[in-house]
Amino acid sequence: MNIRYVLAFLITSLGLFSCAGSNNSTTDSTLSVEERFNKGMQEYNDGDWVDAQRIFEEIRVQSPTSPFAAQAMYLAAMSRYKQETYSSAAVDFRMFRRTYPSHELAPRAQYMIGESYYGMSPKAELDQTYTQYAINEYQAYIRMYSSLITSLTDSAEARIKELRDKLAMKHLLAGELYIKLDDRKAAIQYFQRVLDDFYDTRPAPEAQLRIAEVQANRKKMKEAADALAKFEDRYLAQATQEQRNRARNLKSQYSL
Repeated sequence: MNIRYVLAFLITSLGLFSCAGSNNSTTDSTLSVEERFNKGMQEYNDGDWVDAQRIFEEIRVQSPTSPFAAQAMYLAAMSRYKQETYSSAAVDFRMFRRTYPSHELAPRAQYMIGESYYGMSPKAELDQTYTQYAINEYQAYIRMYSSLITSLTDSAEARIKELRDKLAMKHLLAGELYIKLDDRKAAIQYFQRVLDDFYDTRPAPEAQLRIAEVQANRKKMKEAADALAKFEDRYLAQATQEQRNRARNLKSQYSL
């Protein structure tokens, strides 16, 4: 091949590579920090989370002492959260709170750590590690910032209640599984754990009633009567009509 053609090909290829590189650049280096931040905000408001994240992270790294650095760091974390990369978002929000503990966005960053783990919380029958992480972070928010932003405090408390219901349901489902496996003693242990650790959750009335039903099935009538009495005393008011009917039938069937 003629050397001139080879050189021409290389020059053309380098030129195309250079153009491609400049097109992929997130921001123009000639822009001021404020202009870059405004560009990031435009991308963020338009829902272009990937580009917004890159711009905000550039500002955080390249201009760490600028007036825009803290907000850029927070918005980079929010951009990750919007992309549903919750694990990375949780790390970034925690880093923000530790880097800027006195910043006005610090309470929101703490709340968003909880929200990030909430996004990773799976269905009740699966492993609930992230559910517990979320509860811990919401509790940390309430402990540190409950008086600052009422709406976030109310939301954190609602999230905790919802997630505790999920943890209780996991134990309730485990108890039902052991019944299917014909291990009623293990089933009762899981139902009792709901009552010991999550007595104020929605699954609690069902757990108490199931103990009474299983004990009656095991012919342990004293234990069944005690469990039914606790159901009527503690949970009858919040029980469903179906649960009340089952309790009534159990009491009549076994003369409890």
